[in-house]
Amino acid sequence: MPSANITKKVIADGIKHLMQTIPFDRITTADIIAESGISRKTFYYHFRDKYDVVNSIFTSEILDSILESTSFENWLEGSYKFCHYIKENQVFYTNAVNASGQNCFIKFLRKLTEKQVYKLCNDAIDRQVLSKDDYDFLVEFYYHAFIGVFTLWVRQDMKETPERIVDRWAGVTNKSLENYILSRRKRPETG
Repeated sequence: MPSANITKKVIADGIKHLMQTIPFDRITTADIIAESGISRKTFYYHFRDKYDVVNSIFTSEILDSILESTSFENWLEGSYKFCHYIKENQVFYTNAVNASGQNCFIKFLRKLTEKQVYKLCNDAIDRQVLSKDDYDFLVEFYYHAFIGVFTLWVRQDMKETPERIVDRWAGVTNKSLENYILSRRKRPETG
C-alpha cells in the first residue's frame, strides 16, 4: 500500500474513532490531527476538511464498489449492500448524517444518486436518447426520495432491517424508471 494511502487510512481511522463518542459537528481538524498522530501539513496535503475525510471514507469503502457492480438488472443488490454497510457502521454514519455544513455527507450522497441514476437510465433506455432535462428531473426525484427514506431510517436508529427498507423502496420504485422513460418516448416535449 503506497504511503499516501496509508496516511489517508490513518486519518480515516482517527476520525472514525473520534466519531464513536463525539458528534461530528464538535470534532475539529485539530482533534483529527491529534488522534491520527500526524502534522497539520500532512492532513491538509490529503484532505480539504473533515467533511472531505468522511466523504473519502464513504467513497473508498462503498461508493466505488456499488457503482462498479450496479446495473439496471441488479440495482437491488447494490441497495442491499449499501444499507448493510451503513448499518454495520451505524454510529459513524448516524453521526455523519446528522452533521450539517457546506460539504456534509447528505449533500455528498447526491454524487451517488447522480451516478446511479445516469447509469440506470443508460441501461434502461436501450440506446435511446433522454434529454438533459429528463436526466435532471430523474436525479432530483430519486435523490429526494432516497435521501428522505434513508435519513428517516438512520434517524430512527435503523430499527428496520436493510432488507425491509430496500424492499419497501423497491416496491415504490419498481418499474418507475422504465415507465418514465417510456412516457417520454411517447409524448412530445411541451413548453
